[in-house]
Amino acid sequence: MKQKYYNKSIWEKIRDYFDPRKVKINYNFQKRAMAMSLIFLTVILAILVRYAWLTVLPTDLRAKLVAKGSKQLETSVTLSKPRATITDRNGKVLAVSVSSTSLYILTKKMPQDEETLKIVAKQIQVPFKELLNLRNDKRNFVWLKRQMTNNELVSLGSLKKWKNFIDTVEEPKRIYPEKDIAAQLIGFVGADGVGLEGVEKIYNSRLTEKPVKVDAKRDARGRVVINKANDASKPAQMLPNLRLSIDISIQQFTQNALKDGVIKAKAKGGSAVVIDVTTGELLAIASYPTYDLNNPPVNDPEAKRFRPVMDAIELGSASKPMWIARALDLGIIQPETIFDVRGGAMNVPGGVIHDDHPVNFNLDTQGVLRYSSNVGMYKISLKAGRERFYESLMKVGFGRSPGLGFPGEWKGRIHKPESWSEMRFANMSFGQGFAISPLQLAHAVTIMVGGGQDKGMNILAKDLEQEKNFVGPPIQFIRKDTSKTISEMMGNVIEQSNAGRIPGILVGGKTGTAQIWSNKDKAYSERTAVYQGIIPANNPKLAIVVVIDEVKVRPAYGAMLAGPVFSQIGRKTVDYLNSQGVFHVEPYVNAYLSKSEDKNTPIQ
Repeated sequence: MKQKYYNKSIWEKIRDYFDPRKVKINYNFQKRAMAMSLIFLTVILAILVRYAWLTVLPTDLRAKLVAKGSKQLETSVTLSKPRATITDRNGKVLAVSVSSTSLYILTKKMPQDEETLKIVAKQIQVPFKELLNLRNDKRNFVWLKRQMTNNELVSLGSLKKWKNFIDTVEEPKRIYPEKDIAAQLIGFVGADGVGLEGVEKIYNSRLTEKPVKVDAKRDARGRVVINKANDASKPAQMLPNLRLSIDISIQQFTQNALKDGVIKAKAKGGSAVVIDVTTGELLAIASYPTYDLNNPPVNDPEAKRFRPVMDAIELGSASKPMWIARALDLGIIQPETIFDVRGGAMNVPGGVIHDDHPVNFNLDTQGVLRYSSNVGMYKISLKAGRERFYESLMKVGFGRSPGLGFPGEWKGRIHKPESWSEMRFANMSFGQGFAISPLQLAHAVTIMVGGGQDKGMNILAKDLEQEKNFVGPPIQFIRKDTSKTISEMMGNVIEQSNAGRIPGILVGGKTGTAQIWSNKDKAYSERTAVYQGIIPANNPKLAIVVVIDEVKVRPAYGAMLAGPVFSQIGRKTVDYLNSQGVFHVEPYVNAYLSKSEDKNTPIQ
């Protein structure tokens, strides 16, 4: 039989194979099950391999798909964290972050229906064309309104119908409770929470935490949400408060007095600085005009100008105490040295110098300061020579920035001695021909009357414990005994004049009326009224400088215009500090009060 089968042709074999009558039924179900299982396992394995290829393995294809999916379903946005709080020296809040609401839109999810966009634009009060143009914006996430007020938030109404492409998120907003108090000093931040001016800019890294990057994506219901809170309503946890050296109360006294002085003088602006002589801390620093930090001006550079730091002024007679103190310390002159200033004029190569208040008698050193003799100051400078005069200006800080770090901080303009003509040298001896800032003048006063040492300028409150551990050689301008002498001489000036008097307090001071050089007119035209004072003169604790710039009233004397501002600031500051127990200024029977009582006439 087998032999017969093998003898058949191929065609016969095929025909027999498909002949139903010759098919033998095999009921081996086990083999069938194994075959089917093998097929299913192969298909499942192929699916799993493909899934891993697309979602797990780090392939180029997976990266492309993830990027494409992210663009369709989510976007990332960086949200700033709350900034550290800024306070005055007593802990009163000057700047703080609070929670606010901002409105955003996802441009890739905006509906194509323009009628819907018109309704949305009307409700959120955004121009329709502006909203329509956002559909073509390359950015997916766009801010529409940042840090809205409560009224703006209420006016939005419900956005639930359009949650898939437009919604709100909490952001920190910077608030300045004291509004215009120390505005130029504190500065402000932008919408992104970055410091743009003042302390907010200088100490930006100190005041900020690392921003948080969050995703906007669809939730299970298809709504677009920010999937991670940014704690905008919570204060900064890791950042301690930044404690400034200023005192809000003294700052308020200073700003009010300066404003009154500028207005009365019909001036362009003004500066005032109050410094603790013993520590170098700024207790107040005012600039006028000023502005509300909660609504900073956009196109008003004069309001934002930090005049005490940025203005360049020629001091006039206000520079005389510094140079007399240095000359005394160098032994060039003595308090009893006599100077022939009769007639109030002196010929100098290149011209003639004059005294504003000439006398017909000789003056000692105290008299030169009291009568503000330009001739006497030039004669003192001649005894020293140009090099020592220049070196003294540098040593008292007139040629360097106070180092507070403010943009535009003026470091002074003083030419080298080799470029001076004799007339320039004469003018410089009484405060003309070189320029410094009001803050540099205040710094120099603290050095001069604070034991002759440079304690620096401090806008942050000093930590006494840290100060104990600080070791460093101080810059010595004059000896301690010379510092005491010049302080007493400044006290005698006020006791014998009308400028800057404060009844019951021994005040020391010196006025100045500086001319302002006009590059346009190539001549001195406007006037700047200056007053520098110390309280009390027999043991200086406060140094106060007042500058009123480009005054319009005449005569434009520092005694008449800047002196009353000093008196007002000094009186209120002393009363305040005495009441706080910070330090005690002993009552003093002024010489001019005694004379007034003897004559039974009121004080002028």
